[in-house]
Amino acid sequence: MMPETDRRGAALLARLDATPTPLALLDRVAAARPAHPALEYLPDAAGTPAVAVPYDRLLADVHRAAAALRRLGIGPDDGVAILLPFVPQVVTAVLAAATAGIAFPVNLLLSAEAIAAQLRLARVRVVVTMGPHPALDVRARVAAAVADAPGVATVVEVPVGPETTEALGWAAFLALGEGAGKVAPGDADRVAAFIHTGGTTGAPKLAQLSSRNLVAATLMVAAGSGIQPDDRVLTGLPLFHVGGLVDVLLAALSEGATVIFPTATALRNPAVVGRFWEIVDETRTSLIGSVPTILAAIVDAPRGSSTLATLRGLLTGGSPLAPELAKRVEAVSGRPVSQLYGMTETGGIVAVQPVDGRFHDHAVGPPVPLMQVEMGAGGEIRVAGPNVFQGYLTEAGVEGAPADGWFASGDLGDVLPSGELRITGRAKDVIIRSGHNIDPVLIEEVAHRHPAVAQAAAVAMPDDYAGELPVLYVMPRAGADCRAEDVAAFVAAAIAEPPARPRHVFVVPDLPLTPLGKIARFRLRQDATLHRVRAALADIAPGAEVYCTDPAAREVVVEVPGGLDEARRATVITVLARLGLILAEE
Repeated sequence: MMPETDRRGAALLARLDATPTPLALLDRVAAARPAHPALEYLPDAAGTPAVAVPYDRLLADVHRAAAALRRLGIGPDDGVAILLPFVPQVVTAVLAAATAGIAFPVNLLLSAEAIAAQLRLARVRVVVTMGPHPALDVRARVAAAVADAPGVATVVEVPVGPETTEALGWAAFLALGEGAGKVAPGDADRVAAFIHTGGTTGAPKLAQLSSRNLVAATLMVAAGSGIQPDDRVLTGLPLFHVGGLVDVLLAALSEGATVIFPTATALRNPAVVGRFWEIVDETRTSLIGSVPTILAAIVDAPRGSSTLATLRGLLTGGSPLAPELAKRVEAVSGRPVSQLYGMTETGGIVAVQPVDGRFHDHAVGPPVPLMQVEMGAGGEIRVAGPNVFQGYLTEAGVEGAPADGWFASGDLGDVLPSGELRITGRAKDVIIRSGHNIDPVLIEEVAHRHPAVAQAAAVAMPDDYAGELPVLYVMPRAGADCRAEDVAAFVAAAIAEPPARPRHVFVVPDLPLTPLGKIARFRLRQDATLHRVRAALADIAPGAEVYCTDPAAREVVVEVPGGLDEARRATVITVLARLGLILAEE
């Protein structure tokens, strides 16, 4: 008899072979559930009825949009950039672009210069963006970027407010595809999506995912997490991140579930956060897609009289989840939080804890079906599977494609007796802020351009909201007038993405070095941890002396005159836990 894991893997492979592209997958689901709502969009947070898009209409719109893109000259190697908020048209645009060309969802927070650089690298010929919106200044930055990206031939505008005449309107765009009939899904093994990853400044780097990669990851997430056809998934995860695109949107659609967008700005909308639990009830949400930042925002929202009767769990990934935050969310909601582990290079999935009503250990779940995981040198996690990407597109060409099918994650981990994967650290020094990967080297490169800076090092500082924040340490040039505020302004002006701008700049006489003469980053992480802990304990334990000798900068010693009584000790432990830290014994 075939083992259960082998049966699940064989079933997924059969489904992948039958529907190897996102369009083929949507075709099959729409045929089975044509009238079932695929998407629901909340126009506001005040309880106005949602705008529903059933599967048959979504499929028809995707076919029309794909035909329109082909009529505009989009071929298999052409990029289609999508800069849209949480509106139904973003789903149509991404799926159509992945069918006709290469879908490239772009971060809405980027500067015009950064957008332009990415448009040029991705060979973008069509940009689908939004019209003017009072809370988002995207349109003006896109216009400036397009002016600096000569390959862009057409801009399509989705109205999210007053319509303009500066671009091809969405309705007119879809009309270009009228009467074209169904569009063929195309080659499943060609690149179908670009996802920006890594760097914060300088030349962009785009992970390439084929149609088969996308569908494989989609089916693997759905199988591992246990998404069901009748689920109603509320999400605030942007589609320029694989967590939003694959782990939530495509995984839910693959099972015929419903995805709910809570207003155009989602969890950036204070009104949504303030009424979050009421909205869960009003929309009959059964599953919440999140990252730790979202959980930190909603955990303090008043629950009021919300029953959460339809809610069966919360799914989170993107960055490490502090155990204390998980406990707080579970206490408020009464539902388990399931963790997911993946990366852009694997389409967003390696392992996941199933949403099955059980409260889980602090781990990231077992590897999903079809995912091969092994521990490499030093405990680094290596992965292989049909979801592993096709390499990075850079200005120098395609780099980093796994030659043997295996991808080294840069993360350290082990496998628990239960079979769940546990992440124990990172081999790389990447800073993860709210699921956003920030390369410290690129921050340092900018800092080194400041005339008063001799050396610079960026490290992570723990944060109870974002998980980690980038901070920068600089050593002045001899005789230079090096001021923290000047360096901070200089660096911020050169970094395109706001999350990557250092929260603090520390000017120090010397940077600590290892015996080999390299910067001792662990000592800087310790110092950053101490800075954050002192601020957090200022009112709780005034006059406390705080020490950190832990190489991982996770354990701290807190000393106060007369010692910590039981009540204050418990408070200190709670505060540290929210920062992902542990109170160490003296």
